[in-house]
Amino acid sequence: MRLIDRYILGKIWPPAALAALVICFVVVGGAVRSQMRELLERIPMTQIAVLDILRIAFYALPTLVGYIFPITFLMGIMFVFSRLAQQNELTAMKAAGVPLKRIVLPVIIFGAMLSGIAFVVADQCQPWAYWRLMRLVTTDMPLRMSVEMLPTGVMHEYGEWRVYLGRRDPGGILRDIVILQPEEEGANAFYADRARVVEIDGRKHLELEHGIFIPRDPHRHFMFESLVKAAPTPATSKAPGANEGMTIAQLCGEERRLRKQFDETGALPVGIDLRKVRLEIKNRLAFPLMCLAVSIVGAPVGARSRRAGQSFAFTIGLAIIVAYFVLRKLMELPLLLPLSATVALGQIPNMMLCMLGIVLIWRVDRV
Repeated sequence: MRLIDRYILGKIWPPAALAALVICFVVVGGAVRSQMRELLERIPMTQIAVLDILRIAFYALPTLVGYIFPITFLMGIMFVFSRLAQQNELTAMKAAGVPLKRIVLPVIIFGAMLSGIAFVVADQCQPWAYWRLMRLVTTDMPLRMSVEMLPTGVMHEYGEWRVYLGRRDPGGILRDIVILQPEEEGANAFYADRARVVEIDGRKHLELEHGIFIPRDPHRHFMFESLVKAAPTPATSKAPGANEGMTIAQLCGEERRLRKQFDETGALPVGIDLRKVRLEIKNRLAFPLMCLAVSIVGAPVGARSRRAGQSFAFTIGLAIIVAYFVLRKLMELPLLLPLSATVALGQIPNMMLCMLGIVLIWRVDRV
């Protein structure tokens, strides 16, 4: 790598890294908030540790690389080339016989490398992270929930039980506890003045004291001084089989299966699922190539903002990102198109950015 290549790329990565931190905080934070809202409907906040939140953020990150890589890379390019233009470094390089097309070349090569990395992350890391995230929020965290840690004053669904805790003593003794055990023909009810959790043969049990048991037949109720009941296993939810958890090869196999099924039945739900799979394949191929597209258009646009300043360069960069996603949305036609047409439409925003960048690079020596 020549000195000029190291110089350009060395100036790009600090602002790009700073932009990546900010965007990761915003985008990943939104994903974490979305997962937390769903979790809090089933799990009390006291059962969620800081480590759980960090794991959710870590597993959500690979699914957002398609957004983070190109946006941060474009911001870094715009910042550096705008500053080089303002400080007349581009003019000095041109006077030294270095064409601006040559200055842009390492940026484009690095953008192509980022596209390759983003493709691998989307194809391999995203499915892995998706299923780890689903296992965490649907199985691991619910199974850690303990009955003695349930918030007081509210009826909770705990496994097959409905549990109400009046209050909790500092020593962990539960007071004024109500347990409803639904069955097909009614429900058994347990009322106790106090209770505590004990472990018998490696399984948690609830020892109720000074209470009354009312079965489905209320005439058979009886009072008890002490009653031990095995606590049920906390309810878990089934992880949805989403397209995000498939590799491109698996998505293509699913697309062939749904296409055959749709050709045979013509069922609308199958057609909807087929369209979703095709859109997912389109996004897996389009988002990684966005890194290459923004590298082609970002450098010449930044170089032309010499008089306007870096604020203008950032504004133009944001405008490019907004235009890209608006155009991408417009290309998602509400039709069931063939896979080839769906993928081709998904590449139109990338191709338009590339063509704009090529035109500007061709004219960039006029800067």
